[in-house]
Amino acid sequence: MFIPFYDLRDENLGFLPDFHAALERVVKSGRFVLGEELTKFEKELGGYLGVDEVIGLKSGTDALYFALKGLGIGKGDEVITTPFTFPATVEAILRVGARPVLADIEPETLCLSPERCEAAITKRTKAIILVHLFGNCAEIDRFITICQAHNLFLIEDAAQAIGAEYRGRKLGGFGTCAIFSFYPTKNLGALGNGGALVGKTLDIDCPNSSRLDELQAAFLRIKLTHLDEWLKRRERLARRYESELSPFVKIVKSAPQAQPNYHQFAILTPSRDRLRQLLLKDGVETKIYYPEPIHRQQRFAGEFPGSHLPEAERASAETLCLPIRQNLTDAEQEVIINSIVKFFKSG
Repeated sequence: MFIPFYDLRDENLGFLPDFHAALERVVKSGRFVLGEELTKFEKELGGYLGVDEVIGLKSGTDALYFALKGLGIGKGDEVITTPFTFPATVEAILRVGARPVLADIEPETLCLSPERCEAAITKRTKAIILVHLFGNCAEIDRFITICQAHNLFLIEDAAQAIGAEYRGRKLGGFGTCAIFSFYPTKNLGALGNGGALVGKTLDIDCPNSSRLDELQAAFLRIKLTHLDEWLKRRERLARRYESELSPFVKIVKSAPQAQPNYHQFAILTPSRDRLRQLLLKDGVETKIYYPEPIHRQQRFAGEFPGSHLPEAERASAETLCLPIRQNLTDAEQEVIINSIVKFFKSG
């Protein structure tokens, strides 16, 4: 038995009749950009998230860039964010000409630390990008308070967190604006790339060439109706992992009063690399996000001289993500759990 980390083929095959119908609908409309499918998807996504405005875009990366640009952030400005994130978070800041400033993370959630973030604020700071890592929620209330006290924009990078909740509300409506990704491996994944910028009142000029196309919007409309069902399945899988693995590993969790979407199920162990090798030998594919924190990556050489961010560095050395896709079977999960327990009991 081989248990893949992602199984996008199985996830999407069941929707083939719906996808074919959507394709036919789009072709017959003659509109492939900025048509009815995108308009309806933006409205439906806004209703799901509880936000007033949604702009469908080609990617989550573009959404973050337009968020920063639309808020007037550019040369001479500073934006604080986490060192433990996908590189696009920082690349968007550099793309608008601003300076990224990294603050260390919380050891429990692996999200940005409110205390370290506030300590990094200077007179040039204009915004905080709060990454809801792995679909876990950071302590949003504390960041709202910080932003209000220092007159800063709060941008939610919810690329991995669609459907996650904080205090009973879906992520995306807490900050000045928020971004989502619909990359195929996300909980709500397109059959290509896609993203969205959402907020209360967006006054952002995005070129037509950056907008989500009609076909991907049509596919996402179909899958959006199943999202909550999939999240419930992921939660059941997560609860079982937590129950059976807690004696052996540290489990990454959301902040209090939050409901993650379990985009990833991340564990922390100093034996990460040896455990991963054993799991692969047993036919279980895992992933490491992220093997190097931002300040250690060659692509950002010279951007963060002398940075020492111990919690992010420890997370990069110890984090391992286990399969938690909604089409993971109970039998497959049992194999994964048994392999991990066997590893730790054998010493």
